[in-house]
Amino acid sequence: MNIVETVRTHVLKRYSERDDAQGMDMYDTHVKYVVEYAKELAKKLNANEEVVEIAALMHDIARVDWSNETHHIDGANYAEKYLTKLGYDSKKIAMVKHCIIAHRGSQSIPRETIEAECVASADAMAHFRSIPDMIYYVYVDLGKELEEGKTMLKDKFERSFRKMIPEAQEIVREKYEAAMVILS
Repeated sequence: MNIVETVRTHVLKRYSERDDAQGMDMYDTHVKYVVEYAKELAKKLNANEEVVEIAALMHDIARVDWSNETHHIDGANYAEKYLTKLGYDSKKIAMVKHCIIAHRGSQSIPRETIEAECVASADAMAHFRSIPDMIYYVYVDLGKELEEGKTMLKDKFERSFRKMIPEAQEIVREKYEAAMVILS
């Protein structure tokens, strides 16, 4: 089994250990789309595809262990330990760690590599692949009233779109514009 498949198997096992929204629901409605978009961007931008895919798979792994506000830091540390145990190349581990740390849109963390740009953009792009899930989260999980929920969703989609590099924006532009019309 190659390194990406080993990581994917591990990540799926970790998410399947939870039986709530941070388990397979999170993987199926967010992580798998981050991976898909990250791979697409990596190919388009000539980034290290292996590093990008591993970082995308592991970018939210700390949420499995209830980390939220520091999940980007906790996840990077988790990835370093796990990948080191597998004997993965230390330079690539550093790249994966940077991608995970820099993916956080609500933090002003500079993205120093094209790989980090791919993962951070893919994280934001995934919000446009699972718009119904975002709506469910706001209105059901958070219990927001109609107008407050619309404002919250519109702000989230605008922030997500601004977080992306131009190549990523072009891929999801139609979905972004449709969401903005619906939320107007």
